[in-house]
Amino acid sequence: MKIGITGGIGSGKSYVCQRLIARGYEVYDCDNAAKRLMRTSSEIRQQLTALIGPNTYQGDSLNKAAVAKFLLAAEANAQAIDAIVHPAVFRDFKASGMKWMESAILYESGAFRLVDKTIVVTAPEEVRIQRVMQRDGISREKVLEWMARQLPQEEVRRRADFEIVNDGKANIEQQLNKIIRNMKETILAIAGKPGLYKLVTRGKNNLIVEALDATHRRQPAFATDRITSLNDIAMFTETDDVPLMTVLDNLKNLEDGKKASINEKKASGKELQDYFTKVLPEWDRDRVQNSHIKKLITWYNILIENGITDFKAEEPEEEKTEE
Repeated sequence: MKIGITGGIGSGKSYVCQRLIARGYEVYDCDNAAKRLMRTSSEIRQQLTALIGPNTYQGDSLNKAAVAKFLLAAEANAQAIDAIVHPAVFRDFKASGMKWMESAILYESGAFRLVDKTIVVTAPEEVRIQRVMQRDGISREKVLEWMARQLPQEEVRRRADFEIVNDGKANIEQQLNKIIRNMKETILAIAGKPGLYKLVTRGKNNLIVEALDATHRRQPAFATDRITSLNDIAMFTETDDVPLMTVLDNLKNLEDGKKASINEKKASGKELQDYFTKVLPEWDRDRVQNSHIKKLITWYNILIENGITDFKAEEPEEEKTEE
């Protein structure tokens, strides 16, 4: 599952992305990527030079004065530059293999089409204004001018799947936990069907689900299909049942976040059991079958391939005010 994070200037979306990085997620920064590609991509350099003129670059650096002059010459010039840079950034994001994307212009650029879910970071207008004034040392009028160039916050909020309020008071970690839990709850297993599915939307009498495989095929699922959220599954042990998400987290720690080192389809029963003992030493040998272990490993690999790796979202021990 790919997730895009956006927010207006001064909303603090970069801070939220830093919190994700601290949790071990890789976040693709579209703005930094665009600057890097304009500097390093020979194809982009040639296209921009042909568009703007021979003085577009000064050595390895973009000639900001030349670019600014070109932009001020006509409103369509910005779109011409975007038409060169944005597709290159999109290709670079796909090639990166990252599942999280930060983009200030997620909707304006069309980058939202590359992700499955979107998160908007919001803050009251006055808070945003004061943040940018202090950060960049500019006037209130200049900040308002920049804000006017972006999609209104309410419009972005309407389009996004999730919202994180970053007003300096709300707890960012708790909001991230809630969103990540929500995403995990939309990962479903359907009895009699291989693999895993993600919830796309809820209909009146069914769900529309998408296969977490190369096909990404969408199909309806009904109550008679025995649909189960992974959050509702547990595995038997000799004492209390252990939530599946905890078992998956154990497996991730064993494999250092990589796919399983065992081939569950070719491994013998003893090999499966020895491997699972490393994951969950107290597993119930009478009630957990080899087929259950195989399914666990298969599901784990599917989740890892789709960038779903935060199997345990712990609540912070105490409330924190985030800036």
